[in-house]
Amino acid sequence: MDNDAVRSSGDRTIVDMWIEGKFRSVSVTKAAIEAHLQLSDEQAAEMTDDDRREFVRANLKLLAAAAADQVRDSDPDAATVLLERLSGPVAQPREERRRGDRRKGGDRRKANLGPPSSGDRRRGGDPRGA
Repeated sequence: MDNDAVRSSGDRTIVDMWIEGKFRSVSVTKAAIEAHLQLSDEQAAEMTDDDRREFVRANLKLLAAAAADQVRDSDPDAATVLLERLSGPVAQPREERRRGDRRKGGDRRKANLGPPSSGDRRRGGDPRGA
């Protein structure tokens, strides 16, 4: 998703997506995100616009489901959907795959122990065996 596809405006975070066959603008309130994450007052105060945008990016399925429910229950022709409450599991933030060395303990390759055997074609030996 493009960086500008999720944006902030005041206490809302907005993303445009296809909901129930129509392209709609979905707004999630700051309070909805904080309540869903069950943040303390201190944690809520520390949450930045960037944090809320990242929450929206990581939870698009949750937002799409909540928006679809709201559209079905209220106005099927609405161009905008305001989400003031969320339910469902929270997606875990993405972590860098290659953060550290992936090999475990004794999984290190052995140091070069000498010249390759004569039948090892990977080392550029004579393919005819001469």
